Amino acid sequence: MLRRDWTCPELAILDRDYPAGLASAEIAAKVGHSPGEVQRKARERGLRHPSSCSAQAIANAEQAHGQALAEIARDYRDRRLSRATLAGDIGIGAKALREALGEELWQSWPVMTIGRIDESRRRRKAA
Repeated sequence: MLRRDWTCPELAILDRDYPAGLASAEIAAKVGHSPGEVQRKARERGLRHPSSCSAQAIANAEQAHGQALAEIARDYRDRRLSRATLAGDIGIGAKALREALGEELWQSWPVMTIGRIDESRRRRKAA
């Protein structure tokens, strides 16, 4: 199968959309290459997809919120949202979040988050 060369505008789309988390199939539809070619070219260019790179997912979250991860985490903590909610919103695992936040901020989270409070209320009503 003959591959055609990538144009500068196609590379610009790849450079912008791949690290932002767009699916390879969506990028492929935009640039006229197969999803496999999109992934191959992204690897060649050193691009990382957020689904496979916690650092990229964190960078995207920081850019979207306009704040550092620590500030985003403090906001979630102060609103009594769980660490799992924060990790899910960023798109990373709890272990990666714990490493990124540091032990002090990780341990400062309240024991009774909104999810735990709701679950406790459900159990009391059921009893």
